[in-house]
Amino acid sequence: MLRVGVIGLGAMGRHHVRIYSELPNAKLVGVADLNDELTSTTARKYKTKGFGDFHDLLQQNLDAVSIAVPTSLHRDVAIAAAGKGVNVLVEKPIADTIQNAEDMIKSCQQSGVKLMVGHIERFNPIVPVIKKAIEGFHVISITIARLGPFPPRIRDVGIVIDLATHDIDLVRYLTTSEAKKVYSLVKRKSLSEHEDSALISFETESGVLVQLTVNWLTPFKVREINIATREKFVRGWFQEQKVWEYQRWKEDNSYIVKEFSIPFAEPLKLELEAFLTSIENNTGAPIPGEEGLKTLAVALECLKGTR
Repeated sequence: MLRVGVIGLGAMGRHHVRIYSELPNAKLVGVADLNDELTSTTARKYKTKGFGDFHDLLQQNLDAVSIAVPTSLHRDVAIAAAGKGVNVLVEKPIADTIQNAEDMIKSCQQSGVKLMVGHIERFNPIVPVIKKAIEGFHVISITIARLGPFPPRIRDVGIVIDLATHDIDLVRYLTTSEAKKVYSLVKRKSLSEHEDSALISFETESGVLVQLTVNWLTPFKVREINIATREKFVRGWFQEQKVWEYQRWKEDNSYIVKEFSIPFAEPLKLELEAFLTSIENNTGAPIPGEEGLKTLAVALECLKGTR
């Protein structure tokens, strides 16, 4: 069994704790957070040890650690973990600046440990289905809407870094192409100290037109992707884990609709399983730090305004 720990017990970190406690090839050695009460409660619930200082957790001979602290702290915690020879899974985005991301990648390489970035949507069961559905077809455009209410837990970054990175990474993954000609409009309309609404457009190097809409102003969550190709139109819903395909059928403009059969699964569980498997089999991290760096670079370009 791999000895694992979790640093950061916010909403996402607690999910990491829950899943590690359920995986047969993982032993949850401990959790760490500055909130002593939260740490103690979580440790008792999952029958593990709690630490107020993450450095103490890293002393417990870990094989792997999940880092779910605020984005601005990713660099320091990841470098400390690498220094102890611990494989790292850091929640997306990889970091808050290019330099910090590069420091993390370099540190993990020098220490010979894996650095995986937790771009969870790649593990949503609909994503491999969509990728296969458009494989070999001429993709013209991709539009994604990711809307919802403002999450009070997010304080150190705005919606582009926190939320849009999901979809920037997805587009890179689905098209196997990088972004160019990036344009963006961002606004701050709520009580957030950072931007809470963004319209992002770019063209990939392969010629795909992309439109991303993200906001923290909608009272309910919307997670939807639409892909237009010359031959068909594909729609996906991330929360519902559904994918439909529409194809022209007759000259009278009638068309055929296909709904894919997709067994429901928890994306984070699939992500953590893939992370641990890469350690067991000594293979490359499923989403290496370099991938997270490329996604972060596009997000930061969006924050510079229109280009």
